[in-house]
Amino acid sequence: MNDDITTKHQQDSYKYSVEQFDKSILFIASGALGGSFAFIKDVIPDLSKAFGKWLLISSWYIFGIVIFISLVNHFISALACSRSIKHAELPYKKFNRKIKKWNNWIRALNVVMIVLILLGTIFLINFINQNI
Repeated sequence: MNDDITTKHQQDSYKYSVEQFDKSILFIASGALGGSFAFIKDVIPDLSKAFGKWLLISSWYIFGIVIFISLVNHFISALACSRSIKHAELPYKKFNRKIKKWNNWIRALNVVMIVLILLGTIFLINFINQNI
């Protein structure tokens, strides 16, 4: 009985962690994108005179790509959940083989989003640093 409670708690913790990760990625990418628009409007009214515009534009593309990847990741997660429900009756090892590829895609996309958030942030900070 105690193992069931521990396993349930671990599953709930994992679910909460995944939900918070997804929210954080979307919040950071959207906030950086919107915040950079506000920064440009208030601090650099004439963008044609700004230095390193490519950094700013690249960061916008990167944050947009992160938002898109996040949506794709949600879609893949939904497909994985659907497949796990469909194959729930399978023996444990066979079930894990069927689900593993979905989990690998989700993990890979999560790593890509983390790297892109870092890259977009570095580009945006460098642009701001050059224009303050």
